[in-house]
Amino acid sequence: MLDFPLPLLLGAAATLGFAPFGWYPVTVLALAGLLALWRDAGPRRAAWRGWLFGLGHFGTGVYWVFVSTYYHGGAPLPVAVLLVCLLPAYMAVYPALVGALAGYGARLPRVVWALLLVPAAWALGELVRARLGTGFPWLSSGYALTDAAVTGLAPLGGVYLIGVLLLTLAGAVYLLAAGGLADRLVVAAIGAALPVAVWLAPPVEYWTQPEGEPLDIAIIQGNIPQDLKWLPSAFEPTLERYRELNDVAEGRLIVWPEAAVPALAHQARGYLDSLDASAQARGRTLLVGVLQWPEYEAPLYNAVYALGVDEGHYYKRHLVPFGEYFPVPDFMRAIMDGVNMRYSSFDHGPEEQEPITVDGVALGLSICFEDVFGYEIRKALPEAGVLVNMTNDAWFDGTSAPHQHLRIARMRAMEAGRPMLRATQTGISAAIGPDGRVLARSAHYAADIVETTIQPRSGTTPYVRHGDRPLALYALTLCVLCLVAARLAGPRAARFA
Repeated sequence: MLDFPLPLLLGAAATLGFAPFGWYPVTVLALAGLLALWRDAGPRRAAWRGWLFGLGHFGTGVYWVFVSTYYHGGAPLPVAVLLVCLLPAYMAVYPALVGALAGYGARLPRVVWALLLVPAAWALGELVRARLGTGFPWLSSGYALTDAAVTGLAPLGGVYLIGVLLLTLAGAVYLLAAGGLADRLVVAAIGAALPVAVWLAPPVEYWTQPEGEPLDIAIIQGNIPQDLKWLPSAFEPTLERYRELNDVAEGRLIVWPEAAVPALAHQARGYLDSLDASAQARGRTLLVGVLQWPEYEAPLYNAVYALGVDEGHYYKRHLVPFGEYFPVPDFMRAIMDGVNMRYSSFDHGPEEQEPITVDGVALGLSICFEDVFGYEIRKALPEAGVLVNMTNDAWFDGTSAPHQHLRIARMRAMEAGRPMLRATQTGISAAIGPDGRVLARSAHYAADIVETTIQPRSGTTPYVRHGDRPLALYALTLCVLCLVAARLAGPRAARFA
């Protein structure tokens, strides 16, 4: 009876801790319920329950894939439905594997199992999900605590360390409900120590320091709907809207969204040249998102170009699978052409790229969902004093994705101890402080300009220096030790279901 509806419902409830809801206590309770389902199950049944939990969680958390593929991507309805079913089904494999480990490790004492093995296995699963293949770390559990008073952990170990804390809290709740007296005493001790540990953790700003003069910035949000953006009839109005917004914006650095100019760079050369001349005359630098095709049959890049006082470019490195390229054999591309499914074929930008600088401040640039990967943002650090993400969340209009993406950007700022500028097509554009606070933001679904002053920073946080390696080593070592101990413990007294 518990093997179908309850894990699905718990997974769906766990999504309420993420943006736009932010009810993270619900996520803690949902995960505690999952632990209760795992404790009395063997590896197979625990894996099944973990997969159902993941299906409910990711199905309600990444449903917006359907909007991007069907309404904006031109995919036939059956293909869009298949993709939106396959993605959560694949992502649910990771909690299923954690469930299998939890089911096997249930021979361990309850407190060790709930507070050590399960959080470590969960972190290991999320770290693998972020790296395997192209990686897809959306809805990593630590994002649920972005607004909680634990963000001092972000510069220490990133979002995955915060995820360990979330699972530890869930384990503590489970022990309070199902453990014995000794278990509850351990939880009480943790409950007393945790606030002290959080209070002692240095604030995000401890790890970095102001560098140079403050920088006046403006972020332009044109609010061009995705279904209009690439229509020939919308081309000139789009360019004119961005020019008008750009002319009234004030700032030394102006940032436009990803592919704000809906054309190849050489097709809009006259327009870009006029922007360049205007920016030089006003003594400022303009970052423009445009598609770059240097020569016929040369690589096609999703690019950022600096116009005006400062020069340079950035080519996107981490492309979106099934959006910017299809990781399938050539014969599958022919099949996709046969069903009239639109897809792009971009090339990956070089790993080593010269940074764009403004007043001597290096910018850590990323495009679209590159900011989902902490290890991608680290590539520009510690040299970069300001992070800049240029994206187009119009693909997901009307869904939770833009809100989730903003929260992800806030976590990257905290991990790096740097301000981040986030320019989007339809919202939510924002200037984010190094502590993850939103300093200024745009309206959603409106043409808008975000103007503020930011302070570039220098220095290196522990996460920037070491990345995810220490946590991965800790989680792997702890899982191995716990599973060896479970093996030596012999058969469980409780009957495997």
